[in-house]
Amino acid sequence: MCSVSDKAMTMILDLLRDAFEQAKLPKTVYEAKKTIRKLGIEYAKIDARPNDCMLYRGDDANLTRCKKCGCSRWKQKTKKGSILRLNVPVKRNGKLIAAKTLRYFPLIPRMQRLFMCSKTSSDMLWHKQASNNDGFLRHPRDAEAWKKFDAKYTNFSADPRNVRLALASDGFNPFGNMSTKYSIWPVILIPYNLPPWICMKQTSFILSTLIPGPKIPGNNIDVYLQPLIDELKQLWDGVETYDAKEGNTFKMYAALMWTISDFPGLGNLFGWNTHSGSNVEIRQRLSETDVLRQQSNVHFSFGKSSSVTSKKRRNGQDTDEDDSHWKKKSVFFDLLYWKDQMLRHNLDVMHIEKNVCDNVVFTILNDSSKSMDNLKARRDLQCMGIRPELWPEEGDSYSSNVACCVDLRQRKLYGLKSHDCHILMEQLLPILVTFSLPSPVSNVIANLSSFFRELCGKAINLMQLAELQNHVVQILCQMEIIFPPSFFTIMVHLTMHLVDEVTLGGLVHYRWMYPIERYLDNIETRINRPGRVDDGPVDVPHNSGESIFPAIGKALGAVSHFELTPMEKHQAHRHVLVNCDAVVPFLE
Repeated sequence: MCSVSDKAMTMILDLLRDAFEQAKLPKTVYEAKKTIRKLGIEYAKIDARPNDCMLYRGDDANLTRCKKCGCSRWKQKTKKGSILRLNVPVKRNGKLIAAKTLRYFPLIPRMQRLFMCSKTSSDMLWHKQASNNDGFLRHPRDAEAWKKFDAKYTNFSADPRNVRLALASDGFNPFGNMSTKYSIWPVILIPYNLPPWICMKQTSFILSTLIPGPKIPGNNIDVYLQPLIDELKQLWDGVETYDAKEGNTFKMYAALMWTISDFPGLGNLFGWNTHSGSNVEIRQRLSETDVLRQQSNVHFSFGKSSSVTSKKRRNGQDTDEDDSHWKKKSVFFDLLYWKDQMLRHNLDVMHIEKNVCDNVVFTILNDSSKSMDNLKARRDLQCMGIRPELWPEEGDSYSSNVACCVDLRQRKLYGLKSHDCHILMEQLLPILVTFSLPSPVSNVIANLSSFFRELCGKAINLMQLAELQNHVVQILCQMEIIFPPSFFTIMVHLTMHLVDEVTLGGLVHYRWMYPIERYLDNIETRINRPGRVDDGPVDVPHNSGESIFPAIGKALGAVSHFELTPMEKHQAHRHVLVNCDAVVPFLE
């Protein structure tokens, strides 16, 4: 983070050894790295093509040019002072610099470390040892997908120490500056064996891969996932692992249950075309045989100039029209058990809830830029010959029928985050619309809020899921009567599939992006770390005899004195009485 040189780090180690004579500290950076290597927490640097064509690994590790596009492996610069435009490789300390580098954190040693501590080893058995006889969903182990996997792969489920994993991925800006178009894509694994109070904590997440920017990998993410897939294959065959709790070794197996990402990530990770709502419907009812048959007709070439070809495009013969719904055959299908998973990719409730909330709020507030009920939407209804009560009147450019319920001075909302929409959707919105909108509108919004509130609960009764599914279908039908068709974007439509995924995968908070995005938000890099001078307030005890005003920062430059006017003294006195906790006891 601080770009400390090896020589400077060695000097720091010398200083620490002088200060702590009894401590066994390494003498050099080289020795320190050897110690870290023994802990199994090192990572590998794998060179990659900037066009996402390939990784230089395995048999291709020594190549100097991409075997697909022929471009150089190394970063290039234009040689100055030359008549001809010559590109020469860039070197640092005499070594060539790769044009792009993937950071991969080996999974197997990190999985083995879960059993090196007896406490953690015990926690990894919770999913099997903890009882649940009340019929409520509290953990993914209570859901249908987990149970079916156990029934199909009995050898895997026989040992509770075998690990179930989820994979999550999302992009974040490492510079902390949204004006800079740069995106890094971490790939994170979540071990589901752990109990609910540990499972989704950031300390339980396993960082697997850091895919460099500046652009998102898109469909080419499979290229960067290949090292992880190779290790998952190895874990399906089993690896010898020491169990600190039992005091012996056993063969540990691991399986990937599903992936978690936002809705566009479904296309990148799963290989499914997300540009059409009908595609989502087809995805819900595809069998294993259908998936494999359709994917056999899809051929995808990795790289920025990649394309998809189907059997129909190759030889001109007609094929099943569903074949076009696939963009590629996902690399996850290389896992032998992946075709048997009931829920391969989750619809992210966090983003769906935010988009639904935005549609509702900005429509009823008649936001000119974000409302789904505008003049263009009303004219579309007129062209389709439906809903004549919503057709715009000639000469009237104002199309919303709820404007009289909105304070125009407060009608705009800016900068709502996902969690803001979560609270607004589930807690505040029903109260806000009760007395401001007509009963049919306020009732359906209240019902929509109650649906999300029940969906996101910490425990759900399995017997009530059918009723909850019927509830959301009725809500959407009622909303179709009230709102124009433009309101029903793909994200609104996806709400009717969320209950089915609860049945398959379990509670929502094990399968949404909140913990992943919070994990990424808290990452400190050498670019966005806090400054050296801390100007934050310093708490001073009131009984210490010091000033009741906290000290902020430190004084710089010469000291100057000035007299307060009578009015300024009165204002300062009033500020103390109103804002200082030390004065509160004297006012009671």
